Parts: sequence; C-alpha cells; structure tokens
Amino acid sequence: MKTRCFAALWTMFLIVGALPARSGAQTAEGYTFVTGTTGQQVCIGTWVPSSDVALSGVCQGQVVDIAQFTAISARLTADRLDQLLLALGSIDQRLALSNDQLNRLIDVAANTQTSLDQQTRQAGDLLQETIARRFDALPEEILANDAFREEITKLKEEILREVERLYQKRPAPSTK
Repeated sequence: MKTRCFAALWTMFLIVGALPARSGAQTAEGYTFVTGTTGQQVCIGTWVPSSDVALSGVCQGQVVDIAQFTAISARLTADRLDQLLLALGSIDQRLALSNDQLNRLIDVAANTQTSLDQQTRQAGDLLQETIARRFDALPEEILANDAFREEITKLKEEILREVERLYQKRPAPSTK
C-alpha cells in the first residue's frame, strides 16, 4: 500500500514537473512571453509550440528581450496618444468654430426679433394714429347728433382696441 501511494505521488510529481516545461510560453494580448536563458522574452510573431514535452517551442518571427518590448510598446503607445491628441485638437477647433457660428446666429436671431418687434410696434402705432385721425376728421354735420357721435366714438374705441390686440405692444427689449 505504501509503495502504491509512493508511486502515485511520484507520478503526480513528474506530471506537475512536466507541466511548466510544456507551458513555458504564456500568451497575453496577442504576444507570447517565453522564459529563456537570458530571462523573459517576447515572441513578436507566431509561436509554434513544440511537440516534445521537454522543449518549449519556436517563434516564427522576432524574439525580443522584455525591456526592448516595453520600450517598443511605450513608443507605439506614445505615437497613438499623439495621434489621438491631434484628432482631439481638430475636434476642439471644429467645436470652437461651431460655437462661434452658433453665437453669431443667436445674435442675428435676437437682432431680427428686435427689429420685427419694433416694426410691429410702429405699424400698430401708425394704424392707430390713422384710425383716430380718420374718425376725428368726420364732418361736424355728422357729429352734430349726440347719439350718432356716441356710436361713432364707441366704434372708434372698439376698432382701436382690436388693433391694439392684434398688434400687441411688447415691451422694448433691453440692451445687453
């Protein structure tokens, strides 16, 4: 029984000892990291595992020391960040231009509204003056009858109220 237990432990030790040799290459983010004689190295290319358990495999491409790989990776990252900063700068310029155009459009719209309001007020005032002048210019003979004069005055006031309602006087906009 002891020998069986000892044999099982020995077999397990051999299997566990052989696994690191088989898994000497580790893959992360598309790169294969290999522990070589000079330390950790990176296979930049395709890693072909060996069919022999004792051998780790072959790199079909360039094998680079981890320090070199880190330097290359940092340089590529810096280049990508520079490209990203250029793209963001371009977007920022376009947004600034769009904001300037939008601010000009807002100013033009506000000026147009102010002008329209002023024209509406002027048209309403002119219409009221014209109506009042026309009613006031009625001949004295027509206005001699008190009942008729009251009806004409009521008509004049109703028309002026209607004009005022249609041409509502908005308060003059305040200047900035």
